[in-house]
Amino acid sequence: MAEESIAMLDVDHHIHLVPVKRVLMLGIEHSALKKEEMKNYEITCILRLSSEGGSHQLEDTIRLSFAAARMPGQEFMTELTFVQNHIIKKVFDQAMSGELGNVDPEDPLAKERGVSLGSIIMAEMLASKTLKEVLAHYGALPDSMIFTH
Repeated sequence: MAEESIAMLDVDHHIHLVPVKRVLMLGIEHSALKKEEMKNYEITCILRLSSEGGSHQLEDTIRLSFAAARMPGQEFMTELTFVQNHIIKKVFDQAMSGELGNVDPEDPLAKERGVSLGSIIMAEMLASKTLKEVLAHYGALPDSMIFTH
């Protein structure tokens, strides 16, 4: 029988299906903004899922890279973090309510068909008009936005 599950990566990038009823918490950690090369900057967002009886730490890392003429300041980081957290919460709430789809844990192919929570969050961030507006407002180039795991 299908039940609501969240697909989440572990530190080795293996996907795990966690039944929603066993999820305790999703932790979010944001790194400081760092300069990569020339005018490219990167911020990392780490998602950590805690579950009852979980033997592995489930963790997914989302890296946002973008170009900007100058290093954005603390105000930018505050606003960017707020927007990212809003998107993460929206997707997590959808997953917890079963809106992202149900998976049969007895199906041997379920893990291969699963899309991780981080992948869905990255797609939502990439499509976010608000996130692009924040980048543009602080001098970054929204079209240079790249997300990676």
